[in-house]
Amino acid sequence: MPTLRSIQYLRAFAALSVVLFHSLQWARIDFDIGAAGVDVFFVISGYVMWRSTEGQSLTPLEFLRRRVIRVVPLYWTATLALAVSAAAWPARFPEIDPQPGHVLQSLAFLQHRNPQGLPFPVLAPGWTLNYEAAFYCLFAASLLLPHSQRLTGLSFGLLAVGLYGFFHPPAYEMLANPLMLEFLAGVLLGRAASMGFRPGRELSWALLAAALFWYGLLMATRAEWDLWRPLFWGFPALLLVAGLTSLEDTRALPEIRPLRALGDASYSLYLLHPLIIGAVAVTLGTWRLWLFLPLALGLSCGLAWLSWRGFERPLTHWFKGPLPDPASPDQSGR
Repeated sequence: MPTLRSIQYLRAFAALSVVLFHSLQWARIDFDIGAAGVDVFFVISGYVMWRSTEGQSLTPLEFLRRRVIRVVPLYWTATLALAVSAAAWPARFPEIDPQPGHVLQSLAFLQHRNPQGLPFPVLAPGWTLNYEAAFYCLFAASLLLPHSQRLTGLSFGLLAVGLYGFFHPPAYEMLANPLMLEFLAGVLLGRAASMGFRPGRELSWALLAAALFWYGLLMATRAEWDLWRPLFWGFPALLLVAGLTSLEDTRALPEIRPLRALGDASYSLYLLHPLIIGAVAVTLGTWRLWLFLPLALGLSCGLAWLSWRGFERPLTHWFKGPLPDPASPDQSGR
């Protein structure tokens, strides 16, 4: 399968939107739509996991081993570094309470309530990795089924988990909510692509335009999205992924090296940016937005690329052997 340049661009877009959301949050400027980058990541993850395994005789343990190698080293390192820093300098990290149980559950990707009663791990962006981990487990279980039954089994599993929280509300914040359906949307899109879904250049551009129009409409109307997030934010994410991947099929997607490099570093950018933005905000303040925003974005992107180049990439290479191209479908959804 050819390199998926579109997936790298989408990862860069999704990570940047989340970084911008958190940066403006520090400056008390409303940009909630930026958080919808997470939904793009979830759709990408479903798409990539399906296309990278379809037709393969992959065991569940081998699948999970690959996911662990890709996801765990950087997340564990960042989580432990933050927990140790919060224990050593509690006044500088008042929002972090590194109790042993909280840290261990965070490292294990278990959704739980932190000491403040919120459903966030030690490293706050890790809440999305808990969803990813649940999806990976369901996906691994589907690999036990015959090839012809995998899509059906995985679909029923994701639907069951995604809807369970409506019938048992305490489980809603503990992963059992419709956010899981965004992975399913990506899986179904991946299945359609592998079956020859080719909408053509004009329709691909139309899908992208519709996604951007939808985001703009949500910003303008300030619609309440929480309960209906998979519809309000997940649907345009699906349009975006469908449009850009289909546009690549028409050979109409140019090579943009900076964007691709940012896609390479998107996992580091997603995990590390809150710490970088927080350091900039505490050091310089946010009242000079013209200075704070470019510096927060620039440092986040630059340090994330260094993290990918100097830590994430070589460590993955060491664990896994020769590292595939990061835009290939073997990479994780981040």
